Amino acid sequence: MAVIGQDFPKSKNARREKLNEIKGNAKLAISTVKVPGHGMQNVYRIPLEYLSYNPYNTRFLAQAKTLETRIGRELSDERPEDVVEIEKFIWDYKKDKNESTIASLIKEGQLQPGVVTPSGLILSGNRRFRLLNEIQRNYKKYAKPGVNLDGLQYFEAAILDTDLSDKEIRKYESFYQYGNEDKVEYDPIQKYIAAKEQKELGYDEKEIADNFLTLSGGKESKVKEWLAEFELMEEYLNYIGEDGIYTALEQREEAFINLYKTLKSFKQGKAGKGIWAFDELDLEELKFRYFDYIWKNIATHEFREFPKIFSDYNRWQIFNSRVKKATSDQIASLDDYREQYKDESESTVSLIREKDYKKMVDKELNKALGDEKAVIINKETDETPWKLVDQIDERINKLELLIDCDSKEVKSEEFLQRVKEIMSHIGHIKQRID
Repeated sequence: MAVIGQDFPKSKNARREKLNEIKGNAKLAISTVKVPGHGMQNVYRIPLEYLSYNPYNTRFLAQAKTLETRIGRELSDERPEDVVEIEKFIWDYKKDKNESTIASLIKEGQLQPGVVTPSGLILSGNRRFRLLNEIQRNYKKYAKPGVNLDGLQYFEAAILDTDLSDKEIRKYESFYQYGNEDKVEYDPIQKYIAAKEQKELGYDEKEIADNFLTLSGGKESKVKEWLAEFELMEEYLNYIGEDGIYTALEQREEAFINLYKTLKSFKQGKAGKGIWAFDELDLEELKFRYFDYIWKNIATHEFREFPKIFSDYNRWQIFNSRVKKATSDQIASLDDYREQYKDESESTVSLIREKDYKKMVDKELNKALGDEKAVIINKETDETPWKLVDQIDERINKLELLIDCDSKEVKSEEFLQRVKEIMSHIGHIKQRID
C-alpha cells in the first residue's frame, strides 16, 4: 500500500529497479496499448508504491506553481511533503466527481491503461492513480459484500523503454491531459502556464500548438494569443503584488482575453484611433484600470464598456481619475497577509487579501463604472440615423478642406484604400435602404 511517509514515495532508483524487473518478464504483460511516439507497448500491473505523481501535471499546474513560489523550489516526485500537496491538488480539483470515479473503478476496473516512465513517473493516469491509492488506504470503507477489489492494488500501465527529459515530459503531459486521458473539465488558466513553460523549454509556437492539438486545432496563431494573454496575466499578478500566485488568475480568463483584444484593436487603429490622440502611456492606464476591476472580479460582460469609455476623451479622464483615487490606498502586502495567516495555503491567503481589496474599493468602483454606463446609454439613446448622417456629412466637408491642403498623407496608397473601404461601406448601407 502506498502510504505517504512509510513506503511511499520511493526513490527513483528503487522504482526503476522494480519496473525493470516487471518489464523483464514478458509473461506479466496483461494487454497492449499504442503510445504515441513509442508504438505498441505491453501493459503491466504495477504495485502502487512503485510509482509517483508527475509534478508537471497540467491538471494542477497553477496550484503547483503557486506552492513553488512559497517554497522556492520545484516540486519533487520523491519528497513526501510534496506528494502530500500533489495529492491534495488532484483530490480537490474535481472533488464532487471523485466518489463516482471510485465507484466506476471498483465496478469496471481500469478501463484505460496509463503510461509511466522507466523511473515510475506517471505520464498518463495521475488522477486514476490518486483514486486507487484512496481505495487502498480506506479498504474497509470500499470492501463491501459482493464488491471485488482484486487488481485495484495495482496501476495498469505501459512502461516506456527510455526516460524522458523535462521538455519531453511536458509534451506528453499536454497530449494526455488534453486529448487522451479520461475527460474531466479543466481550469483554462492551466494551459497558459503550460504553454509558457514549453516556450521556455525551447518549443516553438507550432510545436506547442501540436502538443495542445485538441485545444489549439494545431494553429500557431492560437498559441501566440495564449502567450500574449498570459503576459498580461503575469503583469496583472505583479500589479496586485502577487507574483507567482497563479491561483489568483482562476475564473478570470475571459477578462484577460477581452483586455488583449481591446489593446490590440486600439494599437492597430481599428477602434478609437482618430477620436483622440492617445499614446502608449494612455493604453497603459487603460490596462491598469482593467487590472483594478479584474481584481474586483466583476462580471466579464462589464468589460465591454471599457473601450467605449476610453474612446471618449473627457469621459475617460473622469473615469480614470476616479478609479485611481479609489484604489490609491495601498492594501497590505501578500507577505504581511502570510504572516497573519501562517497556517493557510498560499491560495487561501490570496483569496483573503482579494476579499479585503473588494471591501476597500467596491463602492467607489461600482459607482464610477455605473456612472459611465449611464452616460453611454444616454448617448446611444440620443443617437438617431439622421443625427449620425449629419455628423458624417460634417466630417466629409472637413475632410474635403484638408485634402485641398495638398498634404502628402492623403495621396498615399494606404489612405486611398481606406477611402475606398468607406465608400464600399456606404454603398452597402444604400443597398439596404433601397
